[in-house]
Amino acid sequence: MWRKLGLGALGLVGVVLVGGGAFVGYRLSVFPPTFPDEPQSDLRPSTDPEVIAKGRYLVDAVAHCTVCHTREEDFKARDSVEGILPSGGHEWVMGPMGTVRSANITSDPETGIGAMSDAELARILKHAVDADGDPKVMMVAVGPMADEDLVAVMSYIRSLPPVKNKVQPSELTTMGKVVMPLMAPAYLAPKPDWPLPPRVDDGEISVARGNYLANGPAFCFACHSQPVLSPRLGVVEPRFAGCITPDPDPLDPEMELCAPNLTPDPETGFLAAWSEDAFVSRFRGGRAVEHSPMPWENFGLMTENDLRSIFRYLQSLEPTRRVTGPPYRKAGWTPG
Repeated sequence: MWRKLGLGALGLVGVVLVGGGAFVGYRLSVFPPTFPDEPQSDLRPSTDPEVIAKGRYLVDAVAHCTVCHTREEDFKARDSVEGILPSGGHEWVMGPMGTVRSANITSDPETGIGAMSDAELARILKHAVDADGDPKVMMVAVGPMADEDLVAVMSYIRSLPPVKNKVQPSELTTMGKVVMPLMAPAYLAPKPDWPLPPRVDDGEISVARGNYLANGPAFCFACHSQPVLSPRLGVVEPRFAGCITPDPDPLDPEMELCAPNLTPDPETGFLAAWSEDAFVSRFRGGRAVEHSPMPWENFGLMTENDLRSIFRYLQSLEPTRRVTGPPYRKAGWTPG
Protein backbone atom coordinates (compact mmCIF):
# COMPACT_ATOMS: atom_id res chain seq x y z
CA MET A 1 0.00 0.00 0.00
CA TRP A 2 2.79 2.44 0.89
CA ARG A 3 4.62 1.68 -2.35
CA LYS A 4 1.42 2.33 -4.28
CA LEU A 5 1.04 5.69 -2.55
CA GLY A 6 4.62 6.60 -3.39
CA LEU A 7 4.10 5.82 -7.07
CA GLY A 8 0.84 7.74 -7.08
CA ALA A 9 2.55 10.70 -5.48
CA LEU A 10 4.91 10.98 -8.43
CA GLY A 11 1.92 11.35 -10.72
CA LEU A 12 0.23 13.89 -8.50
CA VAL A 13 3.30 16.01 -7.97
CA GLY A 14 3.09 17.28 -11.55
CA VAL A 15 -0.39 18.59 -10.87
CA VAL A 16 0.81 20.20 -7.65
CA LEU A 17 3.70 21.92 -9.42
CA VAL A 18 1.41 23.26 -12.10
CA GLY A 19 -0.90 24.60 -9.39
CA GLY A 20 1.99 26.60 -7.99
CA GLY A 21 3.44 27.42 -4.64
CA ALA A 22 0.22 28.80 -3.18
CA PHE A 23 -1.35 25.35 -3.10
CA VAL A 24 1.76 23.79 -1.56
CA GLY A 25 1.95 26.56 1.01
CA TYR A 26 -1.66 26.06 2.01
CA ARG A 27 -1.29 22.29 2.38
CA LEU A 28 1.80 22.71 4.55
CA SER A 29 0.04 25.30 6.72
CA VAL A 30 -2.66 22.82 7.69
CA PHE A 31 -0.29 19.88 8.27
CA PRO A 32 -0.52 17.90 10.44
CA PRO A 33 -4.26 17.93 11.11
CA THR A 34 -5.15 17.86 14.80
CA PHE A 35 -8.15 16.42 16.63
CA PRO A 36 -8.23 17.94 20.12
CA ASP A 37 -11.92 17.07 20.52
CA GLU A 38 -11.39 13.33 20.08
CA PRO A 39 -12.69 11.63 23.25
CA GLN A 40 -10.41 10.99 26.19
CA SER A 41 -10.41 7.48 27.63
CA ASP A 42 -10.72 6.36 31.23
CA LEU A 43 -9.41 2.83 30.60
CA ARG A 44 -6.74 1.77 33.06
CA PRO A 45 -4.41 -1.26 33.04
CA SER A 46 -4.67 -4.11 35.52
CA THR A 47 -1.99 -6.02 37.40
CA ASP A 48 -4.09 -9.20 37.42
CA PRO A 49 -1.90 -12.00 35.92
CA GLU A 50 -4.88 -13.43 34.05
CA VAL A 51 -5.61 -10.08 32.37
CA ILE A 52 -1.93 -9.64 31.50
CA ALA A 53 -1.87 -13.13 29.96
CA LYS A 54 -4.87 -12.26 27.77
CA GLY A 55 -3.07 -9.09 26.73
CA ARG A 56 0.01 -11.05 25.76
CA TYR A 57 -2.09 -13.34 23.57
CA LEU A 58 -3.69 -10.34 21.87
CA VAL A 59 -0.39 -8.51 21.34
CA ASP A 60 1.60 -11.56 20.19
CA ALA A 61 -1.08 -13.36 18.20
CA VAL A 62 -4.55 -11.97 17.49
CA ALA A 63 -3.91 -8.22 17.13
CA HIS A 64 -0.39 -8.93 15.76
CA CYS A 65 1.06 -5.76 17.32
CA THR A 66 4.63 -7.03 17.25
CA VAL A 67 4.80 -7.33 13.46
CA CYS A 68 4.73 -3.54 13.27
CA HIS A 69 6.44 -2.62 16.53
CA THR A 70 9.63 -4.58 15.82
CA ARG A 71 12.31 -4.01 13.20
CA GLU A 72 11.45 -6.23 10.25
CA GLU A 73 14.82 -7.95 10.16
CA ASP A 74 14.64 -8.74 13.89
CA PHE A 75 11.07 -9.97 13.61
CA LYS A 76 11.74 -12.38 10.75
CA ALA A 77 15.01 -13.63 12.21
CA ARG A 78 13.27 -15.28 15.15
CA ASP A 79 12.08 -18.88 15.21
CA SER A 80 9.01 -17.69 17.13
CA VAL A 81 7.68 -14.18 17.76
CA GLU A 82 6.02 -15.24 21.01
CA GLY A 83 7.09 -12.90 23.79
CA ILE A 84 9.10 -10.63 21.49
CA LEU A 85 9.72 -7.20 23.02
CA PRO A 86 8.13 -4.54 20.75
CA SER A 87 10.92 -1.98 20.84
CA GLY A 88 9.87 -0.30 17.59
CA GLY A 89 11.84 0.73 14.54
CA HIS A 90 9.86 -0.95 11.77
CA GLU A 91 9.99 1.27 8.68
CA TRP A 92 7.44 1.88 5.95
CA VAL A 93 9.35 3.51 3.11
CA MET A 94 7.06 5.54 0.87
CA GLY A 95 9.57 6.62 -1.73
CA PRO A 96 9.38 10.36 -2.45
CA MET A 97 6.80 10.82 0.31
CA GLY A 98 9.11 9.89 3.19
CA THR A 99 9.36 7.18 5.82
CA VAL A 100 7.04 6.21 8.68
CA ARG A 101 8.53 4.44 11.72
CA SER A 102 6.89 2.49 14.53
CA ALA A 103 7.28 3.47 18.18
CA ASN A 104 9.03 1.63 20.99
CA ILE A 105 6.14 0.45 23.19
CA THR A 106 8.16 -1.17 25.94
CA SER A 107 8.16 0.44 29.39
CA ASP A 108 11.42 2.36 28.96
CA PRO A 109 10.71 5.88 30.33
CA GLU A 110 13.02 7.67 27.88
CA THR A 111 12.59 5.87 24.57
CA GLY A 112 9.39 3.89 25.18
CA ILE A 113 6.02 4.53 26.82
CA GLY A 114 7.18 4.41 30.43
CA ALA A 115 6.59 8.14 30.96
CA MET A 116 3.22 8.12 29.18
CA SER A 117 0.13 8.33 31.38
CA ASP A 118 -2.50 5.61 31.28
CA ALA A 119 -4.98 8.09 29.81
CA GLU A 120 -2.56 8.99 27.01
CA LEU A 121 -1.85 5.35 26.22
CA ALA A 122 -5.55 4.44 26.22
CA ARG A 123 -6.37 7.35 23.90
CA ILE A 124 -3.76 6.25 21.39
CA LEU A 125 -4.92 2.62 21.46
CA LYS A 126 -8.61 3.43 21.25
CA HIS A 127 -8.63 6.53 19.04
CA ALA A 128 -5.15 6.75 17.43
CA VAL A 129 -4.78 10.29 18.79
CA ASP A 130 -2.12 11.44 21.25
CA ALA A 131 -2.37 13.86 24.16
CA ASP A 132 -1.94 16.86 21.84
CA GLY A 133 -4.68 15.70 19.47
CA ASP A 134 -2.19 14.65 16.80
CA PRO A 135 -3.08 11.47 14.88
CA LYS A 136 -0.68 8.52 15.22
CA VAL A 137 -0.18 7.61 11.59
CA MET A 138 -0.21 3.80 11.69
CA MET A 139 -2.42 3.27 14.74
CA VAL A 140 -5.51 3.73 12.61
CA ALA A 141 -4.62 0.30 11.22
CA VAL A 142 -5.28 -1.41 14.56
CA GLY A 143 -8.46 -3.46 14.60
CA PRO A 144 -11.37 -2.44 16.81
CA MET A 145 -11.73 -4.31 20.07
CA ALA A 146 -13.88 -4.26 23.15
CA ASP A 147 -12.69 -2.21 26.12
CA GLU A 148 -12.01 -5.42 28.04
CA ASP A 149 -9.46 -6.43 25.43
CA LEU A 150 -7.99 -2.93 25.24
CA VAL A 151 -7.42 -3.06 28.99
CA ALA A 152 -5.69 -6.43 28.58
CA VAL A 153 -3.41 -5.00 25.88
CA MET A 154 -2.55 -2.01 28.08
CA SER A 155 -1.89 -4.31 31.02
CA TYR A 156 0.51 -6.51 29.08
CA ILE A 157 2.39 -3.57 27.53
CA ARG A 158 2.80 -1.97 30.97
CA SER A 159 4.25 -5.25 32.27
CA LEU A 160 7.02 -5.43 29.65
CA PRO A 161 10.61 -4.83 30.73
CA PRO A 162 12.15 -1.62 29.39
CA VAL A 163 14.17 -1.75 26.20
CA LYS A 164 16.22 1.35 25.47
CA ASN A 165 15.81 1.96 21.76
CA LYS A 166 15.46 5.51 20.53
CA VAL A 167 13.47 5.38 17.31
CA GLN A 168 13.91 8.32 14.99
CA PRO A 169 10.66 10.21 14.28
CA SER A 170 8.73 9.51 11.13
CA GLU A 171 9.80 11.80 8.31
CA LEU A 172 7.39 13.00 5.66
CA THR A 173 8.89 15.06 2.88
CA THR A 174 7.24 18.21 1.57
CA MET A 175 5.65 16.04 -1.09
CA GLY A 176 4.41 13.63 1.57
CA LYS A 177 2.87 16.40 3.64
CA VAL A 178 1.06 17.71 0.57
CA VAL A 179 0.06 14.41 -1.01
CA MET A 180 -0.69 12.08 1.90
CA PRO A 181 -3.70 14.08 3.21
CA LEU A 182 -5.13 13.95 -0.33
CA MET A 183 -4.38 10.32 -1.20
CA ALA A 184 -4.60 8.59 2.19
CA PRO A 185 -6.43 10.88 4.63
CA ALA A 186 -7.45 7.90 6.76
CA TYR A 187 -3.90 7.60 8.09
CA LEU A 188 -3.99 11.18 9.34
CA ALA A 189 -7.29 10.87 11.18
CA PRO A 190 -8.63 9.23 14.34
CA LYS A 191 -9.63 5.58 14.21
CA PRO A 192 -13.03 5.00 12.64
CA ASP A 193 -16.05 3.91 14.65
CA TRP A 194 -16.16 0.53 12.96
CA PRO A 195 -19.16 -1.58 13.92
CA LEU A 196 -17.91 -4.17 16.40
CA PRO A 197 -19.71 -7.47 17.01
CA PRO A 198 -20.36 -8.44 20.64
CA ARG A 199 -17.24 -9.65 22.40
CA VAL A 200 -17.11 -13.39 22.95
CA ASP A 201 -14.39 -14.64 25.28
CA ASP A 202 -11.97 -17.31 24.18
CA GLY A 203 -13.04 -20.82 25.01
CA GLU A 204 -15.41 -22.92 22.96
CA ILE A 205 -15.40 -22.87 19.16
CA SER A 206 -18.20 -20.66 17.88
CA VAL A 207 -19.26 -18.56 14.90
CA ALA A 208 -19.83 -15.67 17.31
CA ARG A 209 -16.23 -15.81 18.54
CA GLY A 210 -15.00 -15.93 14.93
CA ASN A 211 -17.18 -12.94 14.07
CA TYR A 212 -15.69 -10.89 16.90
CA LEU A 213 -12.12 -11.81 16.00
CA ALA A 214 -12.37 -11.36 12.23
CA ASN A 215 -14.24 -8.05 12.46
CA GLY A 216 -12.38 -6.93 15.57
CA PRO A 217 -8.87 -7.37 16.95
CA ALA A 218 -7.60 -9.75 14.23
CA PHE A 219 -8.68 -7.09 11.70
CA CYS A 220 -9.14 -9.64 8.89
CA PHE A 221 -11.71 -7.49 7.10
CA ALA A 222 -9.23 -4.64 6.58
CA CYS A 223 -7.13 -6.58 4.07
CA HIS A 224 -9.75 -8.98 2.73
CA SER A 225 -12.16 -6.23 1.70
CA GLN A 226 -11.63 -3.45 -0.80
CA PRO A 227 -10.46 -0.39 1.20
CA VAL A 228 -11.64 3.15 0.78
CA LEU A 229 -8.93 5.54 1.94
CA SER A 230 -11.45 8.04 3.24
CA PRO A 231 -10.99 10.07 6.42
CA ARG A 232 -12.71 7.24 8.28
CA LEU A 233 -11.13 4.31 6.39
CA GLY A 234 -14.25 2.47 5.34
CA VAL A 235 -14.44 -0.65 3.24
CA VAL A 236 -16.54 -1.51 0.24
CA GLU A 237 -19.26 -3.92 1.28
CA PRO A 238 -19.52 -6.80 1.39
CA ARG A 239 -16.62 -7.53 3.67
CA PHE A 240 -14.26 -10.44 3.06
CA ALA A 241 -14.87 -10.51 -0.71
CA GLY A 242 -11.19 -9.82 -1.40
CA CYS A 243 -9.25 -7.14 -3.18
CA ILE A 244 -10.25 -5.33 -6.35
CA THR A 245 -6.97 -3.52 -6.88
CA PRO A 246 -3.82 -5.60 -6.22
CA ASP A 247 -0.70 -4.30 -4.46
CA PRO A 248 2.73 -4.49 -6.12
CA ASP A 249 5.31 -6.72 -4.47
CA PRO A 250 7.88 -4.25 -3.10
CA LEU A 251 10.65 -6.81 -3.63
CA ASP A 252 9.76 -7.80 -7.17
CA PRO A 253 8.07 -5.30 -9.53
CA GLU A 254 7.06 -8.15 -11.82
CA MET A 255 4.81 -9.64 -9.12
CA GLU A 256 1.71 -8.46 -7.26
CA LEU A 257 -0.40 -9.50 -4.26
CA CYS A 258 -4.16 -9.64 -3.92
CA ALA A 259 -6.03 -10.61 -0.75
CA PRO A 260 -8.37 -13.46 -1.72
CA ASN A 261 -12.14 -13.69 -1.52
CA LEU A 262 -12.90 -15.47 1.77
CA THR A 263 -16.65 -15.77 1.34
CA PRO A 264 -18.01 -19.29 0.65
CA ASP A 265 -18.84 -18.63 -2.99
CA PRO A 266 -18.45 -22.06 -4.64
CA GLU A 267 -16.75 -20.68 -7.77
CA THR A 268 -14.67 -17.69 -6.61
CA GLY A 269 -14.29 -18.21 -2.86
CA PHE A 270 -10.68 -19.04 -2.04
CA LEU A 271 -11.69 -21.32 0.83
CA ALA A 272 -14.57 -23.02 -0.98
CA ALA A 273 -12.80 -26.37 -1.20
CA TRP A 274 -10.90 -26.10 2.09
CA SER A 275 -11.62 -28.19 5.12
CA GLU A 276 -11.47 -26.73 8.61
CA ASP A 277 -8.40 -28.85 9.34
CA ALA A 278 -6.66 -27.53 6.21
CA PHE A 279 -7.40 -23.95 7.32
CA VAL A 280 -5.79 -24.55 10.73
CA SER A 281 -2.82 -26.34 9.16
CA ARG A 282 -2.15 -23.42 6.80
CA PHE A 283 -1.89 -21.02 9.74
CA ARG A 284 0.60 -23.35 11.36
CA GLY A 285 2.61 -23.52 8.13
CA GLY A 286 4.16 -20.06 8.27
CA ARG A 287 5.09 -17.56 5.60
CA ALA A 288 5.18 -18.64 1.95
CA VAL A 289 5.63 -15.22 0.28
CA GLU A 290 8.38 -13.15 1.86
CA HIS A 291 6.71 -9.76 1.60
CA SER A 292 3.10 -10.82 2.09
CA PRO A 293 1.30 -8.34 4.37
CA MET A 294 -0.34 -11.28 6.15
CA PRO A 295 1.25 -11.57 9.64
CA TRP A 296 1.61 -15.35 9.48
CA GLU A 297 4.13 -15.41 12.33
CA ASN A 298 1.59 -13.86 14.69
CA PHE A 299 -1.53 -15.63 13.48
CA GLY A 300 0.31 -18.94 13.77
CA LEU A 301 0.28 -18.42 17.56
CA MET A 302 -3.52 -18.27 17.72
CA THR A 303 -5.28 -21.09 19.53
CA GLU A 304 -6.80 -23.88 17.50
CA ASN A 305 -10.25 -22.98 18.85
CA ASP A 306 -9.90 -19.38 17.67
CA LEU A 307 -8.75 -20.42 14.20
CA ARG A 308 -11.63 -22.87 13.91
CA SER A 309 -14.03 -20.16 15.08
CA ILE A 310 -12.81 -17.81 12.36
CA PHE A 311 -13.16 -20.51 9.71
CA ARG A 312 -16.73 -21.30 10.77
CA TYR A 313 -17.59 -17.59 10.76
CA LEU A 314 -16.21 -17.16 7.24
CA GLN A 315 -18.20 -20.19 6.10
CA SER A 316 -21.35 -18.59 7.52
CA LEU A 317 -21.05 -15.47 5.34
CA GLU A 318 -23.27 -14.71 2.38
CA PRO A 319 -21.38 -15.93 -0.72
CA THR A 320 -20.03 -13.10 -2.87
CA ARG A 321 -18.91 -13.72 -6.43
CA ARG A 322 -15.65 -11.83 -6.96
CA VAL A 323 -12.74 -13.20 -8.94
CA THR A 324 -9.60 -12.19 -7.04
CA GLY A 325 -7.26 -14.67 -8.72
CA PRO A 326 -4.09 -16.15 -7.24
CA PRO A 327 -3.02 -14.23 -4.13
CA TYR A 328 0.53 -13.97 -5.52
CA ARG A 329 0.90 -13.69 -9.26
CA LYS A 330 2.53 -11.89 -12.18
CA ALA A 331 1.75 -8.19 -12.27
CA GLY A 332 -1.11 -7.34 -14.59
CA TRP A 333 -2.86 -10.70 -14.11
CA THR A 334 -6.40 -10.89 -15.48
CA PRO A 335 -8.96 -13.72 -15.29
CA GLY A 336 -8.38 -16.27 -18.02
